[in-house]
Amino acid sequence: MSEQAPRIEEARRIPDDVAGRLFETGLFNLMRPARFGGFGASPRLAWEATFNIGRGCSSSAWLSGLTSANIVMLGKFSAEAQAEIFADGVSPIVPMLTGGVGQDIQVDLVEGGIVLSGRWRYASGVDVADWLGLLVNIPGATGAPAPHIVLVGQSEFVIDHQSWRVIGMRGTGSKNITLEKSFVPQHRFMSWADLQTGKKHPTSPNDERCYDFPLNTAFAMSVLAPTLGVASACSEECIKIMRGRISSGNQQAQINDKIAQVDAGSSAATMSLLRDFLLSETAMIEDRIGQVGILTPEERGLSRTKIAVASRQALASTQRLFAALGGALLPEGTRIERLFRDIHAMSSHFLLQPEPISEAYGRLLLGLELTPGTRL
Repeated sequence: MSEQAPRIEEARRIPDDVAGRLFETGLFNLMRPARFGGFGASPRLAWEATFNIGRGCSSSAWLSGLTSANIVMLGKFSAEAQAEIFADGVSPIVPMLTGGVGQDIQVDLVEGGIVLSGRWRYASGVDVADWLGLLVNIPGATGAPAPHIVLVGQSEFVIDHQSWRVIGMRGTGSKNITLEKSFVPQHRFMSWADLQTGKKHPTSPNDERCYDFPLNTAFAMSVLAPTLGVASACSEECIKIMRGRISSGNQQAQINDKIAQVDAGSSAATMSLLRDFLLSETAMIEDRIGQVGILTPEERGLSRTKIAVASRQALASTQRLFAALGGALLPEGTRIERLFRDIHAMSSHFLLQPEPISEAYGRLLLGLELTPGTRL
């Protein structure tokens, strides 16, 4: 994928032919339900593949990671919805807009479903998607509105192709979209509260363990895996530059600088450690699910906090290397300049921020109630 990264960034989306090549690898069949030709395999395999893609193309890895987590969610939906989403010839990329990115959302109850309209941001991969998932509040028959994930065909949306003008992760094509009033049948939506607690739709026939994986942990790992892959690429590229760089300060080869030697060694070891953490943590969660079914809030909180801390460690390690490169980092159009922008953009994702999730985990440890809206 590395040879495609500049082209993908220039296009500000994943080109159709690159998406086709990604699909042909079978990567998206790892998590796909077996009854639709997939393997229903371990998320560990998906995260490992995503990590490796991240070493070549940040944007492709980002979409790969998100898609694997979204398939975990889709595998919990009704059998009727899955028959549409996982049909032959349908794109496996299904952007899920769940982070409070909607505006002017209007939901009206009608017989058999809802009529929905609104505007949303950050629809990653929408150009090569056939379906999108939206988190919206659906009015209850008697009670207050409750959040649900609803699935809507991409053809129903208008895509703002000029909206994705960003400093990093340009190739994800995370564009703004608009939906005019559209009917969504009831079989295409599912309670967000049920999804959060690990429940499946009563008609979902999938019994593979991957569909019991904690949803928010899957989401967090789906952005950690590409972030660590890109951080590893940053380390490799920085070390490559150091090998041929002459320091402007003393006109000496940088490889003879002991600080550079320390930075190179500690960075490479850190990246190896964090990759091992990603895979071992996923395996541990899968084993735990096999033992007890649904993880406790404390277990989910601990895992989510470790994920955020791992992301921050990766960013800190790359920043130390970036500082050591000095002016070599500045020229536009170089691989290291692109990686610099991408790693900082990825690390800003709300699921990778240690402070909010550490607060939530700390509240559990101290016997306090979680604040409303906490996603564990």
